[in-house]
Amino acid sequence: MAALSGRKIIINKGDPGVKVAAARSKSITINNEPIDITSDDDQGVRQLLEGVGEQAERSMDLSIEGVTKDATFLADITTGANVDDYEIEIPGIGTFTGKFFLTSAALTAPYNDATTFTAELQSTGPFTFTPEA
Repeated sequence: MAALSGRKIIINKGDPGVKVAAARSKSITINNEPIDITSDDDQGVRQLLEGVGEQAERSMDLSIEGVTKDATFLADITTGANVDDYEIEIPGIGTFTGKFFLTSAALTAPYNDATTFTAELQSTGPFTFTPEA
């Protein structure tokens, strides 16, 4: 598969999904934290619980940066509408879906440039990945 342009990755919000408008940069972090079972018997060497699905916590974080064209994220965080369904489409790879909590949104307004935003979201509950066929 050829390299993928970042602008091809689409983040949709809500049901039915509405594209998160004016996004320029997206970052997706998937966390699989293990269960630490280290004890005195391990002579100071970390031991992790083995086995499929033995994570203490599984989560996904999204960071979005873009041009501010409307009040979407600012309105969500100030009205308490912080949890919604999101879908992250990665062409040629697959789609992540799940509920995400909007933890922060910020505006940046440089003097002679476009006003931009950043938003941070954290998964709440299970999320899924569907590989592209």
